[in-house]
Amino acid sequence: MSPRFIGRQRELGALQAFYASEGTPLATVRGRRRVGKSTLLLHSLEPGQSAYHQAAQLTPENNYARFHDDMTGALTPLVQPGSASDIRHAQNWRSLILALGQAATELGRLTVVIDEFPHLSRGDSTLESVLQEALGRIERLDQPLKLVLCGSSLRPMEALLERSAPLHGRSALNLVLRPFDYLESAQFTPAWTPEQLVQARTVFGGMPQYLGQLQDQLSVGENYERLVLDPDGPLHEEAHWLLSDELNEPRIYASILRAMARGHSKAGEIISAAGIHASSLQKYLGRLEELGLVRHIRSAHATPKTRHQRYSLADPFIASWFRYALPHLSALKIRGGKGAWDQLVAPGINTDKNAAPGTFEDICRHWTALHLDDFWEGEHGEVGQLLQGKGEHDAEIDVACRLGRGQQVSWLLGECQWTAPPQGGRALQQLQENAKKLLGEASVRQWLVFSRAGFQKEFRAVPMEHTRLIDLAELYRTSW
Repeated sequence: MSPRFIGRQRELGALQAFYASEGTPLATVRGRRRVGKSTLLLHSLEPGQSAYHQAAQLTPENNYARFHDDMTGALTPLVQPGSASDIRHAQNWRSLILALGQAATELGRLTVVIDEFPHLSRGDSTLESVLQEALGRIERLDQPLKLVLCGSSLRPMEALLERSAPLHGRSALNLVLRPFDYLESAQFTPAWTPEQLVQARTVFGGMPQYLGQLQDQLSVGENYERLVLDPDGPLHEEAHWLLSDELNEPRIYASILRAMARGHSKAGEIISAAGIHASSLQKYLGRLEELGLVRHIRSAHATPKTRHQRYSLADPFIASWFRYALPHLSALKIRGGKGAWDQLVAPGINTDKNAAPGTFEDICRHWTALHLDDFWEGEHGEVGQLLQGKGEHDAEIDVACRLGRGQQVSWLLGECQWTAPPQGGRALQQLQENAKKLLGEASVRQWLVFSRAGFQKEFRAVPMEHTRLIDLAELYRTSW
């Protein structure tokens, strides 16, 4: 029984529309390792009208030979003898791609996927130019061949699209795959409660290849011990391999991530804790942002000249590894992972503001973005947060979105409570007080209060204009 295909409906639809389209024969798919590129592409392909090749790091001659073998095995049983002979006897990339174009005409259409394409292009500087010429000819002949180039090495895949690259402007579709959101992630473990799902997202994040290894008949902690904290676990060294594969100075980047996992969020703090030169921080942070490991946070009411800004870890799996595994690698190597969740993770996961409480805030902001049309139909900004400035102690607002523009601006504001008991009127009152501190007399159109523990009956019973109460169950209420 094949695994259930989860999520990626937008991307799947885009690929299938590309396969059925006329004209431009090239598409690219890129994203970090473990994000599910191969799974998506294999699921999208039509039997009898497609061929798939997984590239490897070999010499150019061996790379071509493997691709030739895969095309021969997949396509010669499907096409006429003449086309089959052209495929078998193709001596180089150009002649083989042209033979695939003729095969596409016979089959009605043909999609060819080359997975991990950078393995091929690194060793053959002429390959992209050869593909440019061959695909141009196929397009002129109106042959229904579609070629999809896929890769995990983000920089080489991005370079394919640069103005100076041979294939610049040739691609009709350029998909970038990102980790699953919290609702898609929850589909991997349907037996878990919403509270368990928040904890799971805190330590595993949204990478499909990580989530696919979870067993929901076990607890979140048992899975984390088995997969991450155990020195022999399949994800124990994942953070190391990710940094080594993508970055030239992994030790510098690891030091920055370690500093941020320890709660340092301002530039000066990160520089000091990581032990790096101030002049180089932005370069390193920029690369980490490109990889989706770090995000730059500005307050939703900041102006272009506002200097008050922060940085946070954007990938929960990486954050949890640096928070819970890295500091204890020696002890884990000696004692193993069994029991390590209760000792290393459980004491702080629900109280550390950067752990489950921070995950809960991210989920609440995502829910707000998904449901914004329920509250406002006009122009609006991004859903973010309001950060306190100097002298504004404890006045941050967890969920904030600017509604309208110019003189007609109003706000949607929200408070997120993860550690507190069932909420009463005090939570809404605190939110309104913070709004006055940060926004003065600005108009607030909608108040939201999110609570892990729910709400007091008396609070729910009071009619409140422009106020919505959302508990944990509602955040995960959806139809799959």
